[in-house]
Amino acid sequence: MFEFVVTQFNAIIKPLQELAKDKRELKDNALRAVSHALNETRIYYKTLERGADRNLEVEVQLAKYWSAAAIPLRHIDPDLAMTCDLKCDYWIAPDSWSEDDIKNNGIALDTLHKIYRRMLAPSVFARRPGVNT
Repeated sequence: MFEFVVTQFNAIIKPLQELAKDKRELKDNALRAVSHALNETRIYYKTLERGADRNLEVEVQLAKYWSAAAIPLRHIDPDLAMTCDLKCDYWIAPDSWSEDDIKNNGIALDTLHKIYRRMLAPSVFARRPGVNT
């Protein structure tokens, strides 16, 4: 009887390990997509701060990055996926968004960066409240 239980247990271990690995890879892919969208957006804002003119091609690309980030996130955090999709909408027509719209929809870059950091390392974030600034 004991051998039967061990055999059955061993038979389910590998699929469980694969499931955990798949979930980890899915989360990593989602975080990678958010990181890319965040970094490209931050770089664009820095360019604007240095006096560059708005670049519609870059803004179209940013919309695509945010849209691409939303797709894998839907499996992990549907609310954040929708927020990324709203950020895509913002970049499609940034002039149509007021500061209140940005704040009320949670798409401010610093807000998204804080959420990303919490997902990246939740235990570190909880231990060090200063990392959210």
